Amino acid sequence: MLIVMRFLAAGWLLLGATTTVAESLPLTPYEVSARQETPSYTETITWLRELAETSDWLQLSSFGTSPEGRSLPLVIADSGGLFTVADHAERTDEVVVLVQACIHAGESCGKDAGMMLLRDIASGAPSVAGMLDKVTLLFVPILNVDGHERFGPHNRINQNGPREMGWRTNARNLNLNRDFLKADLPEIQAWLDLFAAWLPDFFIDIHSTDGADYQYPITYHLELFGNMDVGLTNLTAQYRDAMVTAMSADAYPMAPYVSFRTWHDPASGLKATASTPRFSTGYLALQNRPALLVETHMLKPYETRVASALSLMRHSLFWCGDHAAELRKSVLAADALVASPQFQSAPFPLTWVSDGDSTLIEYLGVEYESVTSSVTGGQWNRFSDQKQTSQIPFFNTLEPKTIVQLPVAYLIPPQWTEAIARLEYHHIAFTRLTVPAAVTFRTWKFSNTKWAAKPYEGHHPVTFDATQITKTSIFPVGTAVIQLNQRSARVIAHLLEPKGPDSLLYWGFFAPIFSRTEFVESYVIEEMIPDLLAKNPDWATELADLKAKNPDFAADPWAIRYWFYAKTPYYDQQVNIYPVASLDTPEQLSALKFK
Repeated sequence: MLIVMRFLAAGWLLLGATTTVAESLPLTPYEVSARQETPSYTETITWLRELAETSDWLQLSSFGTSPEGRSLPLVIADSGGLFTVADHAERTDEVVVLVQACIHAGESCGKDAGMMLLRDIASGAPSVAGMLDKVTLLFVPILNVDGHERFGPHNRINQNGPREMGWRTNARNLNLNRDFLKADLPEIQAWLDLFAAWLPDFFIDIHSTDGADYQYPITYHLELFGNMDVGLTNLTAQYRDAMVTAMSADAYPMAPYVSFRTWHDPASGLKATASTPRFSTGYLALQNRPALLVETHMLKPYETRVASALSLMRHSLFWCGDHAAELRKSVLAADALVASPQFQSAPFPLTWVSDGDSTLIEYLGVEYESVTSSVTGGQWNRFSDQKQTSQIPFFNTLEPKTIVQLPVAYLIPPQWTEAIARLEYHHIAFTRLTVPAAVTFRTWKFSNTKWAAKPYEGHHPVTFDATQITKTSIFPVGTAVIQLNQRSARVIAHLLEPKGPDSLLYWGFFAPIFSRTEFVESYVIEEMIPDLLAKNPDWATELADLKAKNPDFAADPWAIRYWFYAKTPYYDQQVNIYPVASLDTPEQLSALKFK
């Protein structure tokens, strides 16, 4: 209620009233355009640079360079003019909040709202008084800078303004918000450096969405369903409740992200998900940080979307300041827990699924009718302008689906350079073997592998069946030794556990292990088969059973030949074997020599 009253008192700005202070504020390019346009990259940077030059509280800098050579802009806002990581490294009752916009560059409302917020900060507007007393703001106005400059009026067919906007993907036609774990892209690699340097305590990612028409100008997603530390989850739930109340008081009713249980069917109810770490919010959960996904409704007027995003940013920053000590304590406690033996010894869920339970919630929709197209023959929803409030189920409780037991450490042989590079991109601590080591370890053997026929985000992801095995191998000098007693243990697990939804194996970083490179000729194996059966009479029964169960196999001479070949010592003993070792005891780790 403190937040609500604070903004009611400052409502003059939200309602557009004019005062002497308001008239003195520099207008953003969006405001100059009568709130119909969003500025280009160059216009954005120029305006931010000029604004920062007027204020001791703002600094415009860069945290990287895009593939097309554009600077990735970062604005730091701090009431003490403290703009370096070192200035905030020892914070205890102050927090750092990272807000980003335009990761999908056609969804520009967060950029324009953030520029207005920075203007208010620089000008000392009453609406932001005290906001930065306990908060340092990092604002990325445009993350997808190259996609932003694929500027045009036809980039978002469902979107109601601005007049022109950027493109969803980057210059390589890849989606930055699918790259947070695999970290292929220079923009995300630079973002990971920024995150690791500052380790912000709260994160906000601002988007626009459609999927259906409804009354809400803005919806949200928070990681509340099991994939984050319990203490942080509880605190995030408190934040959610405060935001829903505050936004309602501002006449911006807010609901969970509208994802229908059955696509395009509002009556089926809403479904909650635990984001996978390819997405920003799912990745932040692995990093033990609360993360807010903002989705303004892109069928609403652009001015409404910008205003609602600005309101939610303000409320969020005030809440973070009011709860700074508690928030800081919670993220540090989560970091410490993840680095502890207690975390390593507990079963670790990699994926989550709905448990089937639901709660009835009030849904502020609009009337619609289901129509059959006379041209396509397909069903579609025709939405009206009439409001409709209904009760629908919200499937908002999840249970673990894929659970693994984490090791004490992983070993990655040095030849897997791209996988090891991902450890470096995520600033994961690891060492290297200084002498070769014969190691008995736990790993996985794969079968029934299936590769995606079409590329997805530049890869052909693989699915498989996996059987846990124990193996002994010699690991050479330079093998990476990754211990899990560090704050990024969740990230490590999702990178290296094969069954992780965004594991390096899934994305194809270990693809060569699925290829056999030695083969057998028919005249060789056919000569061997009688002798193999004579020495292993039980194979005949095994082969007969297999033929009976699989007619395709029975009719394929080469399949049968390779069945025999796989049972000989000549068959590749490394094919379909995961090369990453899991060490399950401290004794296994202590036997190694590494630095």
